[in-house]
Amino acid sequence: MSLQFMWLLLALIPILAQSIALVEQVQPAEELLASHWLSQAQTQLCERVARTKDYIADVRQAKNVVMLLGDGLSITTLTAARILKGQRRGGRGEEAQLAVERFPFTGLSKTYCIDEQTPDSACTATAYFGGVKTHSGTVGQSGSGERVDSVLQWAQWAGKATGVVTTTRLTDASPAGAYAHVSRRGEELEIARQLMEEEPGRRLNVILGGGMGKFGDERRDGKDLLAQWGESNPNGCFSRSLKELRNCSDSTGNLLGLFSDSHMSYHLAASKEQPRLSEMAAVAIEKLEQKSRENGNGYFVFIEGGRIDHGHHETRVGYALDEMLEFDAAVETVVRMTDPRDTLVVVTADHSHTLSMAGYAKRGTPILGMDAQQRDVNGVPYSTLNYAIGKWQSLDKEGRRESPSKTLSPTSFTPSYIHGRKGVHSGEDVAVFAMGPQSHLFGGVMEQNLLPHLMGYAACIGSGVTLCNQDKDADSPLPHFS
Repeated sequence: MSLQFMWLLLALIPILAQSIALVEQVQPAEELLASHWLSQAQTQLCERVARTKDYIADVRQAKNVVMLLGDGLSITTLTAARILKGQRRGGRGEEAQLAVERFPFTGLSKTYCIDEQTPDSACTATAYFGGVKTHSGTVGQSGSGERVDSVLQWAQWAGKATGVVTTTRLTDASPAGAYAHVSRRGEELEIARQLMEEEPGRRLNVILGGGMGKFGDERRDGKDLLAQWGESNPNGCFSRSLKELRNCSDSTGNLLGLFSDSHMSYHLAASKEQPRLSEMAAVAIEKLEQKSRENGNGYFVFIEGGRIDHGHHETRVGYALDEMLEFDAAVETVVRMTDPRDTLVVVTADHSHTLSMAGYAKRGTPILGMDAQQRDVNGVPYSTLNYAIGKWQSLDKEGRRESPSKTLSPTSFTPSYIHGRKGVHSGEDVAVFAMGPQSHLFGGVMEQNLLPHLMGYAACIGSGVTLCNQDKDADSPLPHFS
């Protein structure tokens, strides 16, 4: 062994020891418990209420709550989509405006899981639906395996109509967080069974999305879950296309729409038979308004633009940004169809992605293209949008970076720095936008698991502190969660 190599080993020992110490950090036992996160969120809720009551006197209760989620909707994605929106309309782009930019209150959400700095869509769904942070890959359960009920379940307990709308499979992690309880997000056949057979899934008034195979052909247990739904909803309406969905408008029963065997197609690749997210959102709001008139208690609906995330995973930024603009259109639809005096609208993301917008491109440069004057130290142009990790590095046969100009198109791969099998999530905070009753509470930086408690407070649902019980319990201790 050479002396130089020995010195190298000696130099590495402190670094390795520090790395091992970090890996071997003991998971705090309390973080495995639902009660820890529920109590933490209630404390933070009360602090927000106390901090704002002296200068914002909002006494309105939210009869209805609409939660819109852009899966993988990073802040860079918001900016790039805004520019694309403006450029599609003939402008330079930067001056355009997304629907959420007209919301009066904006905050940031911290997305980590109890075991990962950068989260997946399962642990985040458990946080923003159930108010509990958990392990990556876990849906509707705490780190110790306790059942975690979602804010949608709270809404049903309060007599509200409920719905779930997504462009992914209905059994994918994000929508599953509304109704399912599994330790592994990949148990989609079990998630489908829970949707149709257990509460709160079987009591949903509107179910729209993809993933038909999980309810029929892919099953090995002999269950025909679609037939079961029909038997349980004799006045219900089942649709498989936009035409059939529109024909359900006169139905007095519940709605089930499954528009693909797996995820719904990207909007850029979809046939005219597939409904757009904004069209599904409109149908959902109409149906839930109808149910609300019947029950008098309002509604809660979750609407997800789920394929923003998939475009980023494929590092096809054109797909991701187009899906974001489809999501933007759905937000516009919801705002147009609801009344901010009685409806709380919350728009957020579950996690971020590694998309960056870098360099000094001139104003009006096509956001899916490049400013040819922007070059690296070797004189090679680079695109405005890039990923940190992804499939394609824009290299020539000798492994040298080359200009991506010949391959840039709305559906092509976008360059990335590190070669990976796919694009990956990133761990920075994501945006939260709110409009309607108690929307001022959504400002500032917050833990992601605070979100359902804020919605519960505004709508007077759930077992925690709410607008309706805060005065009565002003001198009482915070709710105890065991």
